[in-house]
Parts: sequence; C-alpha cells; structure tokens
Amino acid sequence: MTTFMEILEAIGAFVVGLAARFGAFLVLGLVLLVPAVIVGVSIHLARRRRERGMTRVDGLALRPGAWHAPNHTWLAVHGRGELEVGLDDLAQRILPSVSSVELPRPGMTVHRGDPIAILRAGRRTVRLGSPIDGMVVRVNPRVRREPSLVKTEPYGGGWLFSLAPANASWRELPHDAEAERWMRAERARLDRFLEAELGLAAADGGTLLVPAPAALGEDGWKKLVFAFLHAP
Repeated sequence: MTTFMEILEAIGAFVVGLAARFGAFLVLGLVLLVPAVIVGVSIHLARRRRERGMTRVDGLALRPGAWHAPNHTWLAVHGRGELEVGLDDLAQRILPSVSSVELPRPGMTVHRGDPIAILRAGRRTVRLGSPIDGMVVRVNPRVRREPSLVKTEPYGGGWLFSLAPANASWRELPHDAEAERWMRAERARLDRFLEAELGLAAADGGTLLVPAPAALGEDGWKKLVFAFLHAP
C-alpha cells in the first residue's frame, strides 16, 4: 500500500511539475507574442492610414502632391531642393516581386534615362532610368535590407533615392489632376498592350492583375518592361 501511495505521489508530482512548466512556457510565449502582435497591428494600421491618404484611379493608388514620370517613377519634394523618387503603383503591379535592389552612389550626376538603379525579381532584372537630370543626394538603406518594401510600401518606406534636380523641368511632369488623367490613360494602355500585343485578356476595370512573367514569356516580359518602365 505504501508503495502504491508513493507511486501516486510521484505521478502527482510529475503532473504538477509538467503543468508548472507548461504554464511557464505559456506565460513566456505570451510575453514574447504580445509585443510582436502590437508591432504587427501598428504596422498594419500605419499602412492603412497611408492608403487612406492616397488617391485611387481605376484601382491604382497615386501619392497626392507627387509628380509622375513616363517610366512610372514618382517624385515628391523632400526638404529644400531635393526630390524623393520611387516606383508608382502600376510599376509595382508589373514587378512580380523585388528580391534585391542596387542603388546609385550619392553624388552621382545623371541625365534623364541614364541607368540609376537595378531591381531584381528572381532571375529577372529591371534597369531603372533616372526620371530627370540631376545629382543623387541620398539613397534609402531600408530597401537594400528589405527589397519587398518597393512593392508593399511603394509611396512610403519603399522610396529608392533622392535627386537634386538640375533644372525645373520636373515641374512639367503630370501632377495632381493631370497625374490622375495620365494614370487612367496608362491603365488603359496597359490593358490594350496585354490584349493586343500579348494576346491576353485584360482586367475588367477592377483590380489590376498583370500576368506573371512565366505566363508572358521572356520576350513578352521584356516588351512589357520596355513599354512601361523605360525612361524615354
């Protein structure tokens, strides 16, 4: 009988100990999880606030107050005599992903159309041309560490570099209401491109869905990038 009671006590002690360990692990997990959840929710809410501040045209977002270049880069005034540059919403829809980013060197002088950055989406490469004449002032180190920001935050944390413009010609680029008309025309041009040149059905005016590069083929991908992300 004594042996049986000792066995029960041992089992009870084991169960209590196991429950205590499980409780400790659960508390530790909650301690680690709660801050992560708070950070995740904060990031999500911040993105939602930025999205609410955007202008939407045929399912595409535009950054209010920005100027838009023909190669689907946007330029926004930052400080005195400096323009931040990033990819607009149509450009990031064309890119299937962004796995790495090569940025220019600060102090580098460029002319419109000169290669200024390289975006890689797996094995595919997009060489981005400068939207204007100017000098590189700063680059965004975050997109080097987190290239996906180019797609997830194209008008925020995914900006690429800033330029000091050589002249005021950038003010002639589409801006505000003119930018909305331009983006609407570009959306229609993309639809026609996919239908006529690639033989693919375009979206019906809702969310813009660009076929994956594998569906386009190598030639189709190159034609698409040249038609919309090339700086003339």
